[in-house]
Amino acid sequence: MLPLPMPEQKTYSEYLASDGSVQPNYQDALAALGDRDVAGLRDIWRQGKREAALDAFAFLLDPKSFRPMPTDWIPRIIPQAEWDMVGAGVEQRLKALNRFLLDLYTGEQPVVPEDVIYSCQYYYPEYQGFRPAKDTFVHIYGIDLVHLEDGRYVILEDNLRIPSGISYQLKSVAMAETLLPELAAAYDIVPYDIKATYLDLFTSLSDKENPVCVLLTDSKFGAAFFEHRYLAELLGIPLVEGSDLYIGHDGRVMVKALDGDVAVDVIYRRVEDLEIFVPGLTEAYLQGQVTLINGMGTSAADDKLVFMWVPEMIRHYLGEEPILEQAVTYDLQDGASRKYVLDNLDKLVVKTRQGYGGMGVYIMPDLGGNYRANLARHIIEEPRVFIAQETLDFSKHLIFDDETGGFEERYIDLRVFAVQNGRGEATALPGGLTRVSQANSRITNNSSGGLCKPTWVVR
Repeated sequence: MLPLPMPEQKTYSEYLASDGSVQPNYQDALAALGDRDVAGLRDIWRQGKREAALDAFAFLLDPKSFRPMPTDWIPRIIPQAEWDMVGAGVEQRLKALNRFLLDLYTGEQPVVPEDVIYSCQYYYPEYQGFRPAKDTFVHIYGIDLVHLEDGRYVILEDNLRIPSGISYQLKSVAMAETLLPELAAAYDIVPYDIKATYLDLFTSLSDKENPVCVLLTDSKFGAAFFEHRYLAELLGIPLVEGSDLYIGHDGRVMVKALDGDVAVDVIYRRVEDLEIFVPGLTEAYLQGQVTLINGMGTSAADDKLVFMWVPEMIRHYLGEEPILEQAVTYDLQDGASRKYVLDNLDKLVVKTRQGYGGMGVYIMPDLGGNYRANLARHIIEEPRVFIAQETLDFSKHLIFDDETGGFEERYIDLRVFAVQNGRGEATALPGGLTRVSQANSRITNNSSGGLCKPTWVVR
């Protein structure tokens, strides 16, 4: 049997109990791994790296450096009973956020204070009065959760603008089944069909039976180009850059083609600033000439301060209590909250409202004292730029290091993806992307150097 690390004191391990015994849902997986020696595992992990490099399963670190996506092949296993609760909570939240955005841009939303909205960097007042196709702003949604020792999944952030990572979820699961087939064979893994779900989404947003759809990338030098290529190939739709599109004389969006240019009905956009890539695309969108996935303006609900009011959105728009809890968050414009945060800064997480990819996140218990004074000064001078959250001690998981031949524990979170079609139906895709922190860190973002894991929901 391969030696497994004992859980650290006061740290929740998903695969081991506090006495060192293997949790029931991991016994088959770790028994199968235990049948191999360290040399055998090293070979599998290195084969995975080679395959990732050959398929450009990668993340761009800078304009000259792609990093093959570091992946640990020991799967994260989520029992279906747990997933059913998570999936229902994610779908509930997606529906409420879409209703909020529709009210925000077409009426008077009564939930989030006006000063919070008007201080949001990505709120677009010029979109006031616009109704997207089928009244759907948010089509593809990502949500970041952590798992606590008491069994709760707690939400840290919403991702509505251009949620990324679904291809890493799909690719890591597919590769794990090839690299370690005996593990996959030991479980009844809940299947899902992302292609059918996405294509149904595209069709539901158009009045045409077979709408013309394209995926708009920021180029092969973009950080997530692997994902763009992977999804376009999976869905069977053209992958286009800005130079492939133009606005026709009738205001329609056209895609260049060898056998004649074609009008586009749906653009799955993976770029933020439309005008840089396709001049006139914003106006075409606002005139109803094309549908964008996700709609422009969704980023107002990406704001980490607007996050505070999502539970109230669920109550107001759906008449339900939130299924999932979210991290306790503090509005630093409020004097009492700001005083509490400054008095307890060493214990909290501070984030910039518009940060992403791990940028602008300060987990104060993990940082040295040099950060405290500067951050406190910035909070006092610009309280509307930041939010604070209570620090959560979330779960860790097992990884194998093929360089040292040893196992270690790392923090993990879970990014779950959900789709909402033009009929108002929301579907959370089982599993999600498990992201793994670097050593001695709680930040799991891939752009910050983290790994990913295949994630299975099992019956």
